[in-house]
Formats: sequence, C-alpha cells, structure tokens
Amino acid sequence: MSEEQAYLFTILRDAINLVYQEERFLLRFADGDREGLEQAFVFRAGIHLSDLLNGTEYATLDLDSEYNKNYGDAKTSRRFLKGLRPDLIIHRRDSNEENKLVAEFKGWWNNDIDTDIRKLEDLTDPDDNYHYLIGMFIQIGRTEAKYRCFINGGEVPNLA
Repeated sequence: MSEEQAYLFTILRDAINLVYQEERFLLRFADGDREGLEQAFVFRAGIHLSDLLNGTEYATLDLDSEYNKNYGDAKTSRRFLKGLRPDLIIHRRDSNEENKLVAEFKGWWNNDIDTDIRKLEDLTDPDDNYHYLIGMFIQIGRTEAKYRCFINGGEVPNLA
C-alpha cells in the first residue's frame, strides 16, 4: 500500500470513528425498536470526512455520496453495464484522472455484500474505466467498523 493509499484509508477510518463517537449515535434509536441506518451512517461519515479533508490537498476534490455519473453518462463498469452508484467517493467530477477513494458500506444486519465487493474490484481495476486509487468496504458494526481494502482490482489481505 502506498503512502497516499494509507493516508486515504486512515482519514476515512478517522471519519467513521467520529460517527461512532457522536452523542446521538444513529445505529440505535426508539428504545431499540430498530437498528441499522446505513445511508444515514454514510452521510455522517461523509460530513466528518469533509471536515478532515479541509486544509489538505484533497480539499479541492469532490466528495460525493451515491454519485452515479461518468461525465454526462451513467457510471458503468465491465460487470455493471446498466450502471452503479458507489456509496462514497473522493474524485473530481467530469474527470477520471483524480479518482482517489471509493467506499461501499454495509451494516452487520445485511450479509449481501457480493455486489459491493464486485463494484470495488471493478472501480479500482486499472484496466477498467475509473482506476480509483483505493477502494474500501466498510462493515458497520454495533460498536466499531471492520474494513476490507481493494487496490488494482483485488483485495489487499491483512489490513489492520
């Protein structure tokens, strides 16, 4: 893992940890009647990530959630010909030259992760359209997240 990839992983992990530290933690509400708000978790992580990126070289890039555009067309890949919509990305809109980070999130209550893994493989593949520098799969846990990292179209084992 390069220094830049390690930095992107670290800053995303820091943003996610800040979500877990929030006073009104959003994975539990209504006296436990319901758990699991993946989209709200991604949104909160994005807010913290935006704050952490301020003052860095990444502040001039775009941070988007559910962004499905490739220039004016749908974002597609070799296995997602009808389109795909990553949960969170750091990139420059209307360009594929500065695709830095792509992240997919799933909560502990949802074991259907195969599509997310394939997306990360495609989006980080240097032979596909986007070649994101690093892809992260985040499993939202009850008290902490678990991470899987994707570089050059494949998973990097033993990520701490």
